[in-house]
Amino acid sequence: MLARAQQVLVRFARAQAGLAVLEFALMLPVLMTLFYGSIEVTRYILITQKVEKLAHTVSDVTAQSQTVTITNLNQVLAATSDIMDPYDMGSNGKVFITSLYRAADTANATVNWRYTGGGTLAAVSSQLGALGSTPSMPAGFTFDERENVIAAEVYFRFTPLISNQFFGTTTVYRVAFYKPRFGALLTPPA
Repeated sequence: MLARAQQVLVRFARAQAGLAVLEFALMLPVLMTLFYGSIEVTRYILITQKVEKLAHTVSDVTAQSQTVTITNLNQVLAATSDIMDPYDMGSNGKVFITSLYRAADTANATVNWRYTGGGTLAAVSSQLGALGSTPSMPAGFTFDERENVIAAEVYFRFTPLISNQFFGTTTVYRVAFYKPRFGALLTPPA
């Protein structure tokens, strides 16, 4: 009986039939994880690049205006869906356009005015600070006297396509700063 068991084990160890199927079955979860991960990482990188481009475009176009009106800002914010295409800004995104200004004989700049739109993402607010307050600026960013800067902050919620087990929902944030080219944009939009 012991010899028979040894023969069965030896025959089993030498058998090649079905080995490819077994190897494939063992590797399938690893391959699917790599495939899924590469798709999600690629989507995240594309969304991050689009958010960066959107922040720079909104700030740059606003800074090229001679005056700021609600109509102009609405036109700029209407273009956000085209820039983010094929990703929907709708409830996934929000844009803050802010004018920062340092008056003469003052030590710090202040948040002069702000306009919001481009999406309806809830639970996000400007990281630059409240109206009339000193803005929270990146390290090394300084204002000269009578200097005006237009900032565009963009938020976009990244949600994985299939599951949140590996990649959780996260909010991508980018900010861009541009100086107005045709005069200070100090008057709040009306």
